[in-house]
Amino acid sequence: MNSEDAIAFVEKILAQERLTKIQALVLRQSWEGRSYMEIARESGYDPGYIKDTGSELWRLLSTALGEKVTKLNVQSALKRVGKQEQESGAVIVPSLHLDWGDAIDVSIFYGRTDELTTLTQWLLRDRCRLVTLLGMGGMGKTALSVKLAEQVQNEFEFVIWRSLRDTPPLDELLTTLIRFLSQQQETSLPESVGGKLSRLVERMRQSRCLIVLDNFDAVLQSGKRAGTYRTGYVDYGEFLQRVGEIAHQSCVVLTSREKPQDVGALEGDRLPVRTLPLPGLDAIAGRDLLTVKGLAGNPVDTEHLITHYRGNPLALKIAATSIRDLFDGDIARFLAQGTFSFNGMSQLLEQQFDRLSGVEKAVMYWLAINREPVSPAALQADIVPTLPQPRLMEVLESLRWRSLIDTAKLTLMADDAIGFTQQPVVMEYVTDRLIDHISQEIVTEAPDLFNTHALMKTQAKEYIRESQIRVLLKPVIARSLAELGLSLIHI
Repeated sequence: MNSEDAIAFVEKILAQERLTKIQALVLRQSWEGRSYMEIARESGYDPGYIKDTGSELWRLLSTALGEKVTKLNVQSALKRVGKQEQESGAVIVPSLHLDWGDAIDVSIFYGRTDELTTLTQWLLRDRCRLVTLLGMGGMGKTALSVKLAEQVQNEFEFVIWRSLRDTPPLDELLTTLIRFLSQQQETSLPESVGGKLSRLVERMRQSRCLIVLDNFDAVLQSGKRAGTYRTGYVDYGEFLQRVGEIAHQSCVVLTSREKPQDVGALEGDRLPVRTLPLPGLDAIAGRDLLTVKGLAGNPVDTEHLITHYRGNPLALKIAATSIRDLFDGDIARFLAQGTFSFNGMSQLLEQQFDRLSGVEKAVMYWLAINREPVSPAALQADIVPTLPQPRLMEVLESLRWRSLIDTAKLTLMADDAIGFTQQPVVMEYVTDRLIDHISQEIVTEAPDLFNTHALMKTQAKEYIRESQIRVLLKPVIARSLAELGLSLIHI
Protein backbone atom coordinates (compact mmCIF):
# COMPACT_ATOMS: atom_id res chain seq x y z
CA MET A 1 0.00 0.00 0.00
CA ASN A 2 1.42 3.38 -1.02
CA SER A 3 0.15 6.84 -0.12
CA GLU A 4 -2.34 6.97 -3.02
CA ASP A 5 -3.70 3.53 -2.09
CA ALA A 6 -4.04 4.80 1.46
CA ILE A 7 -6.05 7.83 0.35
CA ALA A 8 -8.45 5.62 -1.61
CA PHE A 9 -8.76 3.21 1.31
CA VAL A 10 -9.49 6.02 3.77
CA GLU A 11 -12.17 7.46 1.48
CA LYS A 12 -13.83 4.04 1.46
CA ILE A 13 -13.56 3.65 5.25
CA LEU A 14 -14.96 7.12 5.91
CA ALA A 15 -17.64 6.72 3.22
CA GLN A 16 -16.45 9.95 1.59
CA GLU A 17 -16.52 10.33 -2.15
CA ARG A 18 -13.25 12.22 -1.93
CA LEU A 19 -11.05 13.56 0.85
CA THR A 20 -10.70 17.32 0.77
CA LYS A 21 -7.59 18.68 -0.89
CA ILE A 22 -5.99 19.54 2.46
CA GLN A 23 -6.94 16.19 4.04
CA ALA A 24 -5.36 14.30 1.13
CA LEU A 25 -2.26 16.49 1.37
CA VAL A 26 -1.83 15.84 5.11
CA LEU A 27 -2.39 12.09 4.73
CA ARG A 28 -0.02 11.81 1.76
CA GLN A 29 2.77 13.81 3.40
CA SER A 30 2.33 12.14 6.82
CA TRP A 31 2.51 8.76 5.08
CA GLU A 32 5.91 9.81 3.74
CA GLY A 33 7.13 10.82 7.20
CA ARG A 34 7.05 14.60 6.94
CA SER A 35 6.33 16.76 9.97
CA TYR A 36 3.44 19.24 10.14
CA MET A 37 5.95 22.08 9.88
CA GLU A 38 7.48 20.59 6.75
CA ILE A 39 4.05 20.08 5.19
CA ALA A 40 3.11 23.68 5.94
CA ARG A 41 6.37 25.04 4.58
CA GLU A 42 6.12 23.10 1.31
CA SER A 43 2.40 23.73 0.75
CA GLY A 44 2.18 27.34 1.92
CA TYR A 45 -0.57 26.61 4.48
CA ASP A 46 -0.50 27.84 8.07
CA PRO A 47 1.14 25.22 10.39
CA GLY A 48 -1.78 25.44 12.83
CA TYR A 49 -4.26 24.73 10.04
CA ILE A 50 -2.22 21.72 8.92
CA LYS A 51 -2.08 20.36 12.47
CA ASP A 52 -5.80 20.89 13.06
CA THR A 53 -6.65 19.14 9.78
CA GLY A 54 -4.45 16.21 10.74
CA SER A 55 -5.94 15.95 14.24
CA GLU A 56 -9.48 15.86 12.84
CA LEU A 57 -8.51 13.25 10.20
CA TRP A 58 -6.90 10.99 12.83
CA ARG A 59 -10.01 11.38 15.01
CA LEU A 60 -12.28 10.29 12.16
CA LEU A 61 -10.05 7.32 11.40
CA SER A 62 -9.93 6.36 15.10
CA THR A 63 -13.72 6.23 15.19
CA ALA A 64 -13.94 4.29 11.92
CA LEU A 65 -11.24 1.72 12.74
CA GLY A 66 -12.05 1.29 16.42
CA GLU A 67 -8.52 2.06 17.58
CA LYS A 68 -6.44 5.16 18.31
CA VAL A 69 -4.94 6.46 15.07
CA THR A 70 -2.23 9.13 15.16
CA LYS A 71 0.15 10.71 12.71
CA LEU A 72 2.83 8.29 13.86
CA ASN A 73 0.85 5.06 13.50
CA VAL A 74 -1.52 5.83 10.60
CA GLN A 75 0.56 3.89 8.09
CA SER A 76 0.78 0.72 10.19
CA ALA A 77 -2.91 0.92 11.17
CA LEU A 78 -4.18 1.26 7.61
CA LYS A 79 -1.88 -1.47 6.28
CA ARG A 80 -3.01 -3.88 9.00
CA VAL A 81 -6.72 -3.21 8.48
CA GLY A 82 -6.30 -3.39 4.72
CA LYS A 83 -4.58 -6.76 5.00
CA GLN A 84 -7.34 -8.09 7.30
CA GLU A 85 -10.00 -6.93 4.87
CA GLN A 86 -8.17 -8.52 1.94
CA GLU A 87 -7.78 -11.86 3.74
CA SER A 88 -11.40 -11.98 4.92
CA GLY A 89 -12.87 -10.75 1.65
CA ALA A 90 -15.24 -8.44 3.50
CA VAL A 91 -15.13 -4.89 4.76
CA ILE A 92 -14.21 -4.92 8.44
CA VAL A 93 -16.67 -3.04 10.61
CA PRO A 94 -15.25 -2.74 14.13
CA SER A 95 -17.60 -3.45 17.03
CA LEU A 96 -15.70 -0.98 19.21
CA HIS A 97 -17.04 2.57 19.21
CA LEU A 98 -14.55 5.32 19.98
CA ASP A 99 -14.83 9.06 20.44
CA TRP A 100 -11.55 10.65 21.51
CA GLY A 101 -12.81 14.23 21.48
CA ASP A 102 -9.75 16.49 21.83
CA ALA A 103 -7.59 13.90 23.61
CA ILE A 104 -3.88 14.67 23.32
CA ASP A 105 -1.39 12.56 21.37
CA VAL A 106 0.48 10.21 23.74
CA SER A 107 2.58 8.37 21.19
CA ILE A 108 5.57 9.71 23.16
CA PHE A 109 4.95 8.67 26.76
CA TYR A 110 7.30 8.46 29.74
CA GLY A 111 7.21 5.93 32.58
CA ARG A 112 4.01 5.32 34.56
CA THR A 113 4.33 1.53 34.23
CA ASP A 114 3.24 0.92 37.83
CA GLU A 115 0.34 3.35 37.60
CA LEU A 116 -0.90 1.83 34.34
CA THR A 117 -0.69 -1.66 35.86
CA THR A 118 -2.68 -0.59 38.92
CA LEU A 119 -5.33 1.24 36.90
CA THR A 120 -5.71 -1.62 34.43
CA GLN A 121 -6.30 -4.02 37.32
CA TRP A 122 -8.87 -1.67 38.83
CA LEU A 123 -10.78 -1.38 35.54
CA LEU A 124 -10.54 -4.96 34.27
CA ARG A 125 -10.02 -7.27 37.23
CA ASP A 126 -11.78 -5.34 40.00
CA ARG A 127 -14.43 -3.82 37.70
CA CYS A 128 -14.32 -0.43 39.41
CA ARG A 129 -17.19 1.89 38.55
CA LEU A 130 -15.51 5.22 39.35
CA VAL A 131 -11.76 5.98 39.37
CA THR A 132 -10.11 9.35 40.03
CA LEU A 133 -6.59 10.30 38.94
CA LEU A 134 -5.57 12.97 41.44
CA GLY A 135 -2.55 15.26 41.26
CA MET A 136 -1.33 18.84 41.15
CA GLY A 137 -1.18 20.67 37.85
CA GLY A 138 1.36 19.40 35.35
CA MET A 139 1.69 15.94 36.87
CA GLY A 140 0.55 14.23 33.67
CA LYS A 141 -2.99 13.20 34.60
CA THR A 142 -4.39 13.94 31.14
CA ALA A 143 -1.68 11.99 29.34
CA LEU A 144 -2.11 9.03 31.69
CA SER A 145 -5.88 8.99 31.18
CA VAL A 146 -5.46 8.86 27.38
CA LYS A 147 -2.77 6.18 27.60
CA LEU A 148 -4.95 4.12 29.94
CA ALA A 149 -7.93 4.39 27.59
CA GLU A 150 -5.80 3.32 24.64
CA GLN A 151 -4.43 0.37 26.60
CA VAL A 152 -7.80 -1.04 27.71
CA GLN A 153 -10.02 0.09 24.82
CA ASN A 154 -10.48 -3.41 23.40
CA GLU A 155 -12.07 -4.52 26.67
CA PHE A 156 -14.94 -2.06 26.22
CA GLU A 157 -17.70 -1.64 23.63
CA PHE A 158 -17.68 2.15 23.90
CA VAL A 159 -14.87 4.54 24.80
CA ILE A 160 -15.45 8.28 25.01
CA TRP A 161 -12.95 10.89 26.23
CA ARG A 162 -14.07 14.41 27.11
CA SER A 163 -12.46 17.45 28.73
CA LEU A 164 -14.51 19.55 31.16
CA ARG A 165 -12.15 22.50 30.74
CA ASP A 166 -14.94 24.61 29.24
CA THR A 167 -17.28 23.62 32.12
CA PRO A 168 -20.23 22.20 30.18
CA PRO A 169 -23.48 22.01 32.20
CA LEU A 170 -24.19 18.42 33.23
CA ASP A 171 -27.36 18.40 31.13
CA GLU A 172 -25.29 19.08 28.00
CA LEU A 173 -22.68 16.46 28.89
CA LEU A 174 -25.32 13.80 29.57
CA THR A 175 -26.92 14.44 26.18
CA THR A 176 -23.55 13.91 24.48
CA LEU A 177 -22.84 10.70 26.41
CA ILE A 178 -26.27 9.15 25.90
CA ARG A 179 -26.33 9.82 22.17
CA PHE A 180 -22.86 8.37 21.73
CA LEU A 181 -23.64 5.25 23.76
CA SER A 182 -26.88 4.77 21.81
CA GLN A 183 -25.05 5.31 18.49
CA GLN A 184 -27.21 8.41 17.92
CA GLN A 185 -30.40 6.33 18.16
CA GLU A 186 -31.77 8.12 21.23
CA THR A 187 -32.95 11.50 20.04
CA SER A 188 -35.90 11.96 22.40
CA LEU A 189 -34.37 12.39 25.86
CA PRO A 190 -35.92 13.25 29.24
CA GLU A 191 -35.95 16.96 29.99
CA SER A 192 -34.77 16.64 33.59
CA VAL A 193 -31.16 15.98 34.61
CA GLY A 194 -32.37 13.18 36.86
CA GLY A 195 -34.14 11.51 33.96
CA LYS A 196 -31.05 11.75 31.78
CA LEU A 197 -28.89 10.34 34.58
CA SER A 198 -31.21 7.33 34.81
CA ARG A 199 -31.02 6.87 31.02
CA LEU A 200 -27.20 7.05 31.11
CA VAL A 201 -26.91 4.48 33.90
CA GLU A 202 -29.19 2.18 31.93
CA ARG A 203 -26.86 2.46 28.95
CA MET A 204 -23.90 1.73 31.23
CA ARG A 205 -25.70 -1.41 32.40
CA GLN A 206 -26.48 -2.61 28.88
CA SER A 207 -22.99 -2.10 27.44
CA ARG A 208 -19.45 -2.10 28.76
CA CYS A 209 -18.50 1.58 28.50
CA LEU A 210 -15.44 3.60 29.45
CA ILE A 211 -16.09 7.31 30.01
CA VAL A 212 -13.07 9.54 30.71
CA LEU A 213 -13.72 13.06 32.02
CA ASP A 214 -10.58 15.19 32.09
CA ASN A 215 -10.16 18.42 34.13
CA PHE A 216 -13.00 17.61 36.52
CA ASP A 217 -11.71 20.35 38.85
CA ALA A 218 -13.09 22.90 36.34
CA VAL A 219 -16.57 22.35 37.84
CA LEU A 220 -15.28 22.76 41.41
CA GLN A 221 -15.42 26.01 43.36
CA SER A 222 -12.36 28.09 44.20
CA GLY A 223 -12.12 29.82 47.57
CA LYS A 224 -13.94 26.97 49.30
CA ARG A 225 -12.93 23.65 50.81
CA ALA A 226 -11.51 21.28 48.17
CA GLY A 227 -14.12 19.30 46.28
CA THR A 228 -16.95 21.85 46.59
CA TYR A 229 -18.98 22.43 43.42
CA ARG A 230 -19.36 25.73 41.60
CA THR A 231 -22.75 27.39 41.57
CA GLY A 232 -24.84 25.70 38.89
CA TYR A 233 -22.74 22.51 38.87
CA VAL A 234 -23.91 20.77 42.04
CA ASP A 235 -25.68 18.13 39.94
CA TYR A 236 -22.25 16.76 38.99
CA GLY A 237 -22.22 15.43 42.55
CA GLU A 238 -25.39 13.44 41.86
CA PHE A 239 -23.74 12.14 38.67
CA LEU A 240 -20.78 10.79 40.68
CA GLN A 241 -23.04 9.31 43.35
CA ARG A 242 -25.14 7.40 40.83
CA VAL A 243 -22.11 6.16 38.89
CA GLY A 244 -20.38 5.07 42.08
CA GLU A 245 -23.32 3.55 43.98
CA ILE A 246 -25.51 1.89 41.33
CA ALA A 247 -24.44 -1.48 39.93
CA HIS A 248 -23.41 -1.44 36.24
CA GLN A 249 -20.67 -2.90 34.06
CA SER A 250 -18.99 0.34 32.99
CA CYS A 251 -16.38 2.73 34.39
CA VAL A 252 -16.00 6.51 34.64
CA VAL A 253 -12.44 7.82 35.00
CA LEU A 254 -11.88 11.36 36.25
CA THR A 255 -8.74 13.48 36.29
CA SER A 256 -8.66 16.33 38.77
CA ARG A 257 -6.40 18.62 40.78
CA GLU A 258 -8.89 18.29 43.64
CA LYS A 259 -10.74 15.30 45.00
CA PRO A 260 -14.52 15.79 44.65
CA GLN A 261 -16.25 15.40 48.00
CA ASP A 262 -18.52 12.67 46.64
CA VAL A 263 -15.47 10.61 45.70
CA GLY A 264 -14.07 11.03 49.20
CA ALA A 265 -17.29 9.68 50.68
CA LEU A 266 -17.57 6.69 48.31
CA GLU A 267 -13.98 5.50 47.84
CA GLY A 268 -12.23 2.58 49.50
CA ASP A 269 -9.40 0.14 48.79
CA ARG A 270 -11.88 -2.71 48.30
CA LEU A 271 -14.77 -0.67 46.97
CA PRO A 272 -15.68 0.02 43.32
CA VAL A 273 -14.76 3.70 43.78
CA ARG A 274 -11.03 4.39 44.07
CA THR A 275 -8.52 7.24 43.84
CA LEU A 276 -4.96 7.10 42.57
CA PRO A 277 -2.81 10.01 43.81
CA LEU A 278 -0.36 10.58 40.99
CA PRO A 279 3.31 10.93 41.99
CA GLY A 280 5.96 12.44 39.78
CA LEU A 281 7.99 10.57 37.20
CA ASP A 282 10.77 8.32 38.42
CA ALA A 283 14.41 9.16 37.70
CA ILE A 284 14.59 7.09 34.51
CA ALA A 285 11.45 8.59 32.96
CA GLY A 286 12.55 12.06 34.08
CA ARG A 287 15.90 11.65 32.34
CA ASP A 288 14.16 10.44 29.18
CA LEU A 289 11.94 13.53 29.19
CA LEU A 290 14.92 15.87 29.64
CA THR A 291 16.83 14.08 26.88
CA VAL A 292 13.96 14.57 24.42
CA LYS A 293 13.95 18.27 25.40
CA GLY A 294 17.63 18.40 24.40
CA LEU A 295 19.26 18.33 27.85
CA ALA A 296 22.00 15.91 28.81
CA GLY A 297 23.91 16.89 31.93
CA ASN A 298 25.87 15.35 34.74
CA PRO A 299 23.82 12.44 36.18
CA VAL A 300 24.01 13.97 39.66
CA ASP A 301 22.78 17.37 38.43
CA THR A 302 20.03 15.73 36.38
CA GLU A 303 18.80 13.72 39.36
CA HIS A 304 18.91 16.85 41.55
CA LEU A 305 16.73 18.68 39.03
CA ILE A 306 14.23 15.81 38.82
CA THR A 307 14.09 15.47 42.60
CA HIS A 308 13.53 19.18 43.18
CA TYR A 309 10.49 19.16 40.95
CA ARG A 310 9.35 15.79 42.36
CA GLY A 311 9.26 14.45 38.80
CA ASN A 312 6.44 16.80 37.74
CA PRO A 313 6.51 16.39 33.92
CA LEU A 314 5.27 19.89 33.09
CA ALA A 315 7.64 21.49 35.60
CA LEU A 316 10.55 19.58 34.08
CA LYS A 317 9.54 20.64 30.57
CA ILE A 318 9.32 24.29 31.66
CA ALA A 319 12.65 24.07 33.48
CA ALA A 320 14.26 22.37 30.46
CA THR A 321 13.12 25.19 28.19
CA SER A 322 14.53 27.80 30.56
CA ILE A 323 17.81 25.90 30.96
CA ARG A 324 18.15 25.67 27.20
CA ASP A 325 17.23 29.32 26.56
CA LEU A 326 18.94 31.04 29.50
CA PHE A 327 21.81 28.72 30.46
CA ASP A 328 22.77 27.21 27.10
CA GLY A 329 21.56 23.80 28.25
CA ASP A 330 23.82 23.75 31.33
CA ILE A 331 21.83 22.14 34.17
CA ALA A 332 24.58 22.83 36.73
CA ARG A 333 24.45 26.60 36.05
CA PHE A 334 20.67 26.55 36.43
CA LEU A 335 20.93 24.73 39.76
CA ALA A 336 23.63 27.14 40.97
CA GLN A 337 21.41 30.21 40.55
CA GLY A 338 19.10 28.80 43.20
CA THR A 339 15.69 29.87 41.90
CA PHE A 340 13.47 27.11 40.61
CA SER A 341 9.93 28.51 40.72
CA PHE A 342 9.58 31.00 37.87
CA ASN A 343 8.18 31.57 34.42
CA GLY A 344 5.51 29.00 33.49
CA MET A 345 5.87 27.08 36.75
CA SER A 346 4.93 30.14 38.79
CA GLN A 347 1.87 30.66 36.61
CA LEU A 348 0.87 27.03 37.10
CA LEU A 349 1.17 27.28 40.90
CA GLU A 350 -0.56 30.66 40.97
CA GLN A 351 -3.63 29.16 39.30
CA GLN A 352 -3.81 26.50 41.98
CA PHE A 353 -2.98 28.81 44.91
CA ASP A 354 -5.64 31.33 43.91
CA ARG A 355 -8.28 28.60 44.29
CA LEU A 356 -7.58 28.32 48.04
CA SER A 357 -9.76 29.69 50.81
CA GLY A 358 -8.31 32.34 53.13
CA VAL A 359 -7.55 29.87 55.93
CA GLU A 360 -5.96 27.43 53.46
CA LYS A 361 -3.64 30.21 52.27
CA ALA A 362 -2.74 31.03 55.88
CA VAL A 363 -1.78 27.41 56.54
CA MET A 364 0.27 27.28 53.33
CA TYR A 365 2.19 30.38 54.43
CA TRP A 366 2.93 28.86 57.83
CA LEU A 367 4.13 25.62 56.27
CA ALA A 368 6.54 27.68 54.14
CA ILE A 369 7.73 29.62 57.22
CA ASN A 370 8.41 26.42 59.16
CA ARG A 371 10.68 25.13 56.34
CA GLU A 372 10.36 21.48 57.45
CA PRO A 373 7.57 19.02 58.35
CA VAL A 374 5.51 20.28 61.26
CA SER A 375 2.92 18.53 63.46
CA PRO A 376 -0.71 19.67 63.53
CA ALA A 377 -0.26 20.75 67.18
CA ALA A 378 2.76 22.94 66.33
CA LEU A 379 0.95 24.36 63.33
CA GLN A 380 -2.08 25.16 65.43
CA ALA A 381 0.14 27.09 67.86
CA ASP A 382 1.45 29.23 64.97
CA ILE A 383 -1.85 30.31 63.46
CA VAL A 384 -3.34 33.68 64.42
CA PRO A 385 -6.19 33.94 65.21
CA THR A 386 -6.37 30.51 66.80
CA LEU A 387 -7.88 27.80 64.64
CA PRO A 388 -9.70 24.95 66.46
CA GLN A 389 -8.02 21.59 65.92
CA PRO A 390 -11.01 19.98 64.11
CA ARG A 391 -11.09 22.91 61.70
CA LEU A 392 -7.32 22.72 61.17
CA MET A 393 -7.56 19.01 60.32
CA GLU A 394 -10.30 19.82 57.78
CA VAL A 395 -8.02 22.41 56.17
CA LEU A 396 -5.07 20.00 56.06
CA GLU A 397 -7.28 17.34 54.47
CA SER A 398 -8.51 19.89 51.93
CA LEU A 399 -4.94 20.84 51.01
CA ARG A 400 -4.08 17.16 50.64
CA TRP A 401 -7.10 16.75 48.35
CA ARG A 402 -5.69 19.62 46.31
CA SER A 403 -2.30 17.80 46.07
CA LEU A 404 -0.51 20.85 47.52
CA ILE A 405 0.98 19.38 50.72
CA ASP A 406 2.77 16.18 51.66
CA THR A 407 2.98 14.13 54.83
CA ALA A 408 6.31 13.15 56.35
CA LYS A 409 7.62 11.29 59.39
CA LEU A 410 8.65 13.69 62.15
CA THR A 411 12.13 13.14 63.55
CA LEU A 412 12.64 12.81 67.31
CA MET A 413 8.96 12.09 67.76
CA ALA A 414 6.81 9.03 68.38
CA ASP A 415 6.95 6.30 65.73
CA ASP A 416 3.55 7.22 64.37
CA ALA A 417 4.04 11.01 64.47
CA ILE A 418 3.25 12.54 61.09
CA GLY A 419 3.93 16.08 60.01
CA PHE A 420 2.90 18.19 57.04
CA THR A 421 5.09 20.05 54.58
CA GLN A 422 5.30 21.23 50.95
CA GLN A 423 7.20 20.04 47.92
CA PRO A 424 10.35 22.18 47.42
CA VAL A 425 9.08 23.99 44.33
CA VAL A 426 5.72 24.67 46.03
CA MET A 427 7.48 25.96 49.16
CA GLU A 428 9.65 28.24 47.03
CA TYR A 429 6.61 29.67 45.25
CA VAL A 430 4.66 30.23 48.51
CA THR A 431 7.74 31.79 50.14
CA ASP A 432 8.16 34.26 47.28
CA ARG A 433 4.46 35.09 47.37
CA LEU A 434 4.64 35.72 51.13
CA ILE A 435 7.69 37.96 50.70
CA ASP A 436 5.95 39.97 47.99
CA HIS A 437 2.75 40.45 49.99
CA ILE A 438 4.47 41.49 53.22
CA SER A 439 6.82 43.84 51.39
CA GLN A 440 3.82 45.55 49.79
CA GLU A 441 2.11 45.78 53.18
CA ILE A 442 5.19 47.50 54.65
CA VAL A 443 5.43 49.96 51.77
CA THR A 444 1.72 50.81 51.83
CA GLU A 445 1.57 50.75 55.65
CA ALA A 446 -1.38 48.38 55.51
CA PRO A 447 -0.29 45.32 57.54
CA ASP A 448 -2.32 42.15 57.21
CA LEU A 449 -0.15 39.06 56.79
CA PHE A 450 2.58 41.02 58.57
CA ASN A 451 0.40 41.03 61.70
CA THR A 452 -0.40 37.31 61.62
CA HIS A 453 2.71 35.59 60.23
CA ALA A 454 6.11 35.66 61.95
CA LEU A 455 8.96 35.67 59.45
CA MET A 456 11.34 34.30 62.07
CA LYS A 457 10.37 32.07 65.01
CA THR A 458 12.62 32.69 68.00
CA GLN A 459 11.93 29.27 69.48
CA ALA A 460 12.66 27.36 66.28
CA LYS A 461 15.78 25.25 65.87
CA GLU A 462 18.88 27.29 65.12
CA TYR A 463 19.25 26.04 61.54
CA ILE A 464 15.56 26.82 60.89
CA ARG A 465 15.99 30.36 62.26
CA GLU A 466 19.02 30.87 60.03
CA SER A 467 16.99 29.67 57.05
CA GLN A 468 14.09 31.98 57.96
CA ILE A 469 16.45 34.95 58.18
CA ARG A 470 18.09 34.09 54.86
CA VAL A 471 15.04 33.21 52.74
CA LEU A 472 12.32 35.33 54.40
CA LEU A 473 13.48 38.21 56.60
CA LYS A 474 16.35 39.55 54.49
CA PRO A 475 14.41 39.35 51.20
CA VAL A 476 11.45 41.19 52.77
CA ILE A 477 13.77 43.97 53.97
CA ALA A 478 15.55 44.20 50.61
CA ARG A 479 12.36 44.21 48.57
CA SER A 480 10.66 46.77 50.84
CA LEU A 481 13.63 49.12 50.61
CA ALA A 482 13.76 48.69 46.84
CA GLU A 483 10.08 49.61 46.59
CA LEU A 484 10.79 52.74 48.65
CA GLY A 485 13.79 53.62 46.51
CA LEU A 486 16.20 53.09 49.39
CA SER A 487 19.04 50.78 50.24
CA LEU A 488 20.78 49.70 53.43
CA ILE A 489 23.48 52.25 52.67
CA HIS A 490 20.99 55.10 53.15
CA ILE A 491 19.91 53.87 56.58
